[in-house]
Amino acid sequence: MPRRKCCRRQQNKPCTCEMGNLYRFVEPIVLICLARLGTAHGYQIAQEAQQLAVTHAGVDVGAVYRTLRKLDERGFVSSEWETENSGPSRRLYTLTDSGRSHLGQWSAVLQEFMESLAEVVTHCEKALGQ
Repeated sequence: MPRRKCCRRQQNKPCTCEMGNLYRFVEPIVLICLARLGTAHGYQIAQEAQQLAVTHAGVDVGAVYRTLRKLDERGFVSSEWETENSGPSRRLYTLTDSGRSHLGQWSAVLQEFMESLAEVVTHCEKALGQ
């Protein structure tokens, strides 16, 4: 792939936007956001998630909400409707103890994934004679 200016980050690096459907790790990113924010509504979590995006395409807001629903169903987050403020009701999410434990499991999985990816990069460089 030719090096060109990235469509999102405006850097002269290969752009992951063009690399196909890279896995974006939405679940651990959402868990990290809740660990940082404490209690937050979906929009706040989605905004925070953009800072942790692992591809130039960012984190899809719809994926954040789907992930929050799935995490809520599995007991990794708890949620309740906030109805006291003016404006429309919003669902507030909080990381549970089991969610914190699940984030720890993600940390171990990601560490192993990083080690495997480093190996792949080494093989790429060897194949290219670098």
